[in-house]
Amino acid sequence: MMSNPTLAYTPFLDALAIHEYWYLLIIPMAFFIAVGYKAVRCSDMKNYFRQVIIFSIQILGGLLLLAIAFTLIINVLLPMLAPMPG
Repeated sequence: MMSNPTLAYTPFLDALAIHEYWYLLIIPMAFFIAVGYKAVRCSDMKNYFRQVIIFSIQILGGLLLLAIAFTLIINVLLPMLAPMPG
């Protein structure tokens, strides 16, 4: 961290102490990806924010399903394919 606490905070040099909650940063990242994608692909801007919210939920749901699938593969399927000796 900083050697002198009276110095100003420098965002790119001093990390925030959010190491326990890093996975929550996927929510704003999914939202901003949806904002950028729908800004280019949306044909009618009347439904823009609704489509952004729906696409954000789809991104988060897909990532949740991938996490569940990889957890099952690593914890269930992989031990059956390559059992530990002993």
